[in-house]
Amino acid sequence: MKAIIGKFSSDIHNLLMVAVVLLFLLSLISCEKSNDGPPHVDDPEPEAHNGTFISTNGIFTFHGNKEKVFVEFDEEYMSALDNPPNNTFYNYVFTWYEFGECRYDVATNMKLYHVESGTLLDFSLEGNTTADKIIITHIVPSDKKIIFIKQ
Repeated sequence: MKAIIGKFSSDIHNLLMVAVVLLFLLSLISCEKSNDGPPHVDDPEPEAHNGTFISTNGIFTFHGNKEKVFVEFDEEYMSALDNPPNNTFYNYVFTWYEFGECRYDVATNMKLYHVESGTLLDFSLEGNTTADKIIITHIVPSDKKIIFIKQ
């Protein structure tokens, strides 16, 4: 009887090992490298933002250099942002999620970085940003969108 039980146990062990190896091989076959990143756009890259963009909660003044923006937020927005430096220049970049810099017309985020304080503000964008409009959906006061329109 011990011989039969031992053989049965050995057969189950072998079947389990084969099943584990097969599952491992199947998982390797189904894995593929992610190519997530900004969408490829055939259109020419749009000109850098230039000029003053006004919203109900703030003003962005771009200087057309794809580097700096002067930022002026109202008190409500300052509170929602946890009181970052205000009425000052920030470096800015548009990104595709966390995959790095991209053109603003396909961007999902706009990041502002204040060099002197080390403050980073990461805004989620709605839709395609244009040369005349930027719509921010996060970080916003009262869960409302903030629409910056070029003047």
